[in-house]
Amino acid sequence: MTKYLTLLLIMNSVFAQDHWETAVFANDVWRYLVPSSEPDTNWNEQYFDDSDWAQGPGGFGYGDGDDGTIINQTLSVYFRTDFSVSDITKLYSAILHADYDDGFIAYINGVEICRSENLGPPGTFVPFDETTSTNHEAQLYNNGFPEAYALDSLELTQLLVDGNNVLAVQAHNYGESSSDMSSNIFLSFGIADTSSFYGPTPDWFQLPIVCL
Repeated sequence: MTKYLTLLLIMNSVFAQDHWETAVFANDVWRYLVPSSEPDTNWNEQYFDDSDWAQGPGGFGYGDGDDGTIINQTLSVYFRTDFSVSDITKLYSAILHADYDDGFIAYINGVEICRSENLGPPGTFVPFDETTSTNHEAQLYNNGFPEAYALDSLELTQLLVDGNNVLAVQAHNYGESSSDMSSNIFLSFGIADTSSFYGPTPDWFQLPIVCL
């Protein structure tokens, strides 16, 4: 999957879209699990029954004052939320913004779309008790910017379905005794015309950069 804004959104997608809207905000209500054993293998898929998971506003973590739901010190937390797609043909591109401490992997409908570099190569399995290889500090609470991961229109047609879709994330810590953990995730779409499906983008949102 593509990663980092510069050069990763194909040019025709960028120029074809009319505006950006955000479908998933970090402080939306998510279902979440702080695992003590490996979650079900289909935990990130569209039709997984998450009714026995806890529910609360994101992000999930502790220690930095940027958490919608404060959890106990842990090596990982898993969370998921639904978003609706009315017309895939109107979605020309997408950006997942991740503000995290210390690592994460994100999925749409069970397919990995991006991960932090400190959790191994894309596509490799990461168990619930895995630690990140390096520290990574969240940025938004320090007036910085989250990392951005781009998806083009071809990827979106392969990932999304008209109707209900699921964004799922597993966030990991550098160590169980770590003093902080953050997991704030946003998903935004480039809309092809004046149609309106979602909400306005966050104040810090920046348009993709295309190097000609």
